[in-house]
Amino acid sequence: MTQPINHIVIVGGGTAGWLTAATLAKQLKVTSNTNKKVTLVESPNIPILGVGEGTWPNLRATLKKIGVAEADFMRECDATFKQGALFVNWNVPKNGQTHRYYHPLNTVNHSSYDFSLAPYWLMNRTSQRYDYAVASQSHVCDANRGPKEMTTPEYMAVQEYSYHLNAGKFAAFLTKHCVEKLGVNHVLANVLEVELDAQEYIVKLHTDSDTAPTIDGDLFVDCSGSNPILIEKTYRIPWHDISDVIFNDTAIAIQVPYKSENVTIPSHTIMTAQDAGWIWDIALTNRRGVGHVFSSKYTTIESAEQTLRRLFR
Repeated sequence: MTQPINHIVIVGGGTAGWLTAATLAKQLKVTSNTNKKVTLVESPNIPILGVGEGTWPNLRATLKKIGVAEADFMRECDATFKQGALFVNWNVPKNGQTHRYYHPLNTVNHSSYDFSLAPYWLMNRTSQRYDYAVASQSHVCDANRGPKEMTTPEYMAVQEYSYHLNAGKFAAFLTKHCVEKLGVNHVLANVLEVELDAQEYIVKLHTDSDTAPTIDGDLFVDCSGSNPILIEKTYRIPWHDISDVIFNDTAIAIQVPYKSENVTIPSHTIMTAQDAGWIWDIALTNRRGVGHVFSSKYTTIESAEQTLRRLFR
């Protein structure tokens, strides 16, 4: 007989954990359904990584679904609009000129009113660059304009968009929203032991918390990051190595303050190719989040850091 799932336990916080908690709590209507419960357990000792500050447009639908006001989110998470990515020097520059290419978030059909211009560009591809010929968003980014007007309702768009955000503040924002408005039970604790039943299903967590030393559940979700407590440590499921096709395996990130208060904030991510990887540049309201992702087979952390600091000093 199938047992009902009344209590869902999420291991790990951060963006992944709290978005999972928010989605489930909203879907299950935890605040009004006393039979359903969502608990999130996160360690008070593990900080949030400073990467993942660029998002995809479906985050807008998620935030709207879980009841977040867009203005509150943008204000409290230092968020800015993201309309796509500008790839710099991913082709070999000719005659010393910088090579640039936009990947706009608008689809070709959306930006040309359900009529694709791509086949016509293929007929005469030398006349204008693809990203400028078939989509208006590249021109909007060049003009340092946003994807919507002041009167455009929240989460609606004139041009498709997502966000750049402060990952640490976003996790804190979601924590408050989940606990205060969605009824998620928040436990700050380290998981010491995972208890399994005879069929090797997880039934209980043992923690170092005095107030919640054991946590029973019907369904357990692992959002514990690069050292997964349930997937890897409990079930011994190893990482699947894809280094044969994905060469970049290391990243370093820093936060760079603006040189003045009146700086122009790009509404796109800037991705600049390097010898052994690339550098991302994400503009928030009060700083830039930059980093170097690279292959440790072809360069060192020290060399990658020197490249990053040289560009943003």
